[in-house]
Amino acid sequence: MFKHHLMLGLAATGLVAAGNLADPPHPRLWFPTTAEAAFRQSLASDPLQAKLQAAALGEADRVLQARTCRYEIPDGKRLLGESRRAIHNVMFSAWAWRTGGGEEHRLRTLAELDAACALKNWNPPHFLDTAEMATAVAIGYDWLYPTLTAAQRATYERAIIDKALKPAKEVYDKGGWWSRPGNNWSQVCGSGIALAAAAVAGHDEGLAEGLFASGLRLVEQCGRFYQPDGMYPEGPGYWQYGTGYHVGLLAACGPLGRTTATAPELKLAGDSIMHLTSPTRQTYNFADGGSSRAVPSSAQCWLAGHYHAAEQVAFVRGVLERVAADDPKALAKDRFFPLAVLWLPPPAKAAPVLSKAAVFSGEQPMALFRTGWQPNAAYFAIKGGTPAASHGHMDVGSFVYDAHGRRWLHELGAENYNLPGYFGGKRWTYYRLQNRSHNTLEIGGQLQNPKSKPCPLTASTLTGNPLRAAFDLSGAYADSAAKVTRTADFDPATGVVVIEDVIEQPTGEVVWRAFTDAAVTIQDGVVKLTRGKDSITLRQLAGGGTWNVADASPPTAAENPNKGFRALVLTVPTAAETRLKVEIRP
Repeated sequence: MFKHHLMLGLAATGLVAAGNLADPPHPRLWFPTTAEAAFRQSLASDPLQAKLQAAALGEADRVLQARTCRYEIPDGKRLLGESRRAIHNVMFSAWAWRTGGGEEHRLRTLAELDAACALKNWNPPHFLDTAEMATAVAIGYDWLYPTLTAAQRATYERAIIDKALKPAKEVYDKGGWWSRPGNNWSQVCGSGIALAAAAVAGHDEGLAEGLFASGLRLVEQCGRFYQPDGMYPEGPGYWQYGTGYHVGLLAACGPLGRTTATAPELKLAGDSIMHLTSPTRQTYNFADGGSSRAVPSSAQCWLAGHYHAAEQVAFVRGVLERVAADDPKALAKDRFFPLAVLWLPPPAKAAPVLSKAAVFSGEQPMALFRTGWQPNAAYFAIKGGTPAASHGHMDVGSFVYDAHGRRWLHELGAENYNLPGYFGGKRWTYYRLQNRSHNTLEIGGQLQNPKSKPCPLTASTLTGNPLRAAFDLSGAYADSAAKVTRTADFDPATGVVVIEDVIEQPTGEVVWRAFTDAAVTIQDGVVKLTRGKDSITLRQLAGGGTWNVADASPPTAAENPNKGFRALVLTVPTAAETRLKVEIRP
């Protein structure tokens, strides 16, 4: 099954006491030849891993007919789509070559490497593009190294040095913004360049050791993003992006003979993404996030196994079993999926009971409740936090709700990043970023405070019935009320949620909103949402006010039209103190 010409037995997988990056022979990134025997044994004994491997090899066969990357910047700014295409094609083709594919997969990897290295540059003005393209070429160069000609090696080394390492050194030397721990860019760029440096170490013009050290130090510093208890402030989509690269570099350290600190907050990061994933596999897509159905990533597999986190292991394996059975084509959409096959943790000896409730603090505090982990379980997730976080929205107090195997109350997600001023002065003019488009409050016709300090989780109850989370939202409404609190009670047996808002001295009427794509009827104060044979209801238990259904269209044609969505709106007249209590019942 495996290629015996891959210098079996030459690489050491344990930590090297002291040495150079060039000491470990190729392949040296993640999967040295001495790791092949253990992987082969695991594959033979783990039916789930065998299913995942079959999916990876199937995708590698599809890649044989796919085009190679090109120099295309469709939005005038990003080569990123082509960089990711290159990683996908190289990752699957090279993996297939090493673990059961034929010569055609090796040649397909070479075709992608040649195309990537022939590009005039890797678009360093948008350095994510450079870092991801460098990762693609590094993987292919390293994993195929024993089969490459001297001319091929020289070509790929030259491209990595000139198009990635030298531009990265300039950024580090000048203290460029991503070279300091700021957001996912720091993780992706730091890791991608470090991996590329490690791949060409020994043929690197003296750049590799310094750039690897700088990248590892940067990524380790990014561990603070997950403090104090694991919640990543940019949302689950960016969790996968930033953490994927973060973990990728940490996981490479062992075979490279480098030690690194794997901080406890990373184990908790695995808990956070587990709880952010609903029974429907949709994540609570706060901030600039999309709402696709999640597949556990290579980073989740590595964290679960590395930390021997029994709940994470059960979750990762359970969801991957579901996807393999119900939606196998979704498995290989992740460009790093072969690493999920490699890092799949073995099943725990005793199946743990997964928690139905979790809370997280930090910049974007969160509470997440469910009736169970089966696909039809009810799920409720709610946040405090701040719009001022990286990729933040005015979603303080917002929530999502799932039941009957579907999402009923949604976050609309990110807008088009290329809209004028999206990451600048016009950010809060766009509908999808305002509190008017989230499942939260509008008070006195005003937006949330974009510079609010994080609105905290002030109390929680994670056992018994009801489960509870309380947030002080006052900072987000500093200009429109004296004090605002939102408390959610969740019945873990039935999935019923009661949301209570207390608004002191509002400057005007209070508007409670939630967004749905279901059919809506309102009768006798009860809002009924229906999709096929399934339905849920919302009703006001206290506070007075009037329900209606509003359009979810933005004010400009340039923005996402939010087709299929509508807003459920409860409007309450101005009072010295407003108390609202809304029940959601599956």
